[in-house]
Amino acid sequence: MAFMEDRRPTLASWPKRIYDWAELPERFRPYLEDWRAQGLPPGNVTYIPKVHQYKRGMEYVTAWRGEEVLLLAGGEQGVESTLVRPGDAARVTYTIQLLKCSVEVLLGRGGENVTVGFSYNRTKEDQLFPVLNLLLGNPPDYQPRLTHPADPALERLRADSYAMYNNSKLCYRFGEPLRDSLWVSGRNYGLQTFRKQKPEYFVGKLDRGAAVFHTDFYARRTVYLTWDRIREVAVEEAAFQGPGPRRRPALVLKTTCGEPVAVPLLPGQEKAAEAFAARLL
Repeated sequence: MAFMEDRRPTLASWPKRIYDWAELPERFRPYLEDWRAQGLPPGNVTYIPKVHQYKRGMEYVTAWRGEEVLLLAGGEQGVESTLVRPGDAARVTYTIQLLKCSVEVLLGRGGENVTVGFSYNRTKEDQLFPVLNLLLGNPPDYQPRLTHPADPALERLRADSYAMYNNSKLCYRFGEPLRDSLWVSGRNYGLQTFRKQKPEYFVGKLDRGAAVFHTDFYARRTVYLTWDRIREVAVEEAAFQGPGPRRRPALVLKTTCGEPVAVPLLPGQEKAAEAFAARLL
């Protein structure tokens, strides 16, 4: 059997801002008719094609109007539409794997938890900034700071881990200033023991909520949680998947919906984590 080769140029799978409604694939258009009738400009719509033209996968459309975001996910079974209103997002998880970015939104409303998301090529991430801003509770044109201010704690972080010092700048997508923080290094388990790069964790306290960072060999992940969704912070044993002990000491952020967010701790890190937990809420 001959395999169909995707001969599109690389940029064919990148996010594409819509400038004319005819550029939007037909099957997504009915979901935007109401907003379009209310004056939605096509420039507020971004189409994200499948990564590979002939393989199973999802294509996405994001659109925003006022303070609302519409997320459309198109697969073999049709199109799934989700409207996100202000305050709906209980948690936003942002992951970077090389040039692939993924956004996962946990919606907590009416006692029901629903998770929606989309992924895209980071090269054209600027086209998604208005949607990312709104999902994080910012105005669509919000521009977070790109550098850390002068601060003794951040200067120590730069000396301890220059990589996390730079990665943690993503906390400003959640507002500023950075009031307090905790950085801990982790360890690899199993076959990963031979990797020189160890996992690292950073928790930042901001006025709007907490930003939790995890970096390792494969990816960088940031979880944004608003204060009204955090019910307790404690140092205790938590369950983890993957290599290593299934239960380990951790700084645990318990939430009102969804699974807790846990930062694993090594021996000797518990005291600093307990002190930070007492300052966090």
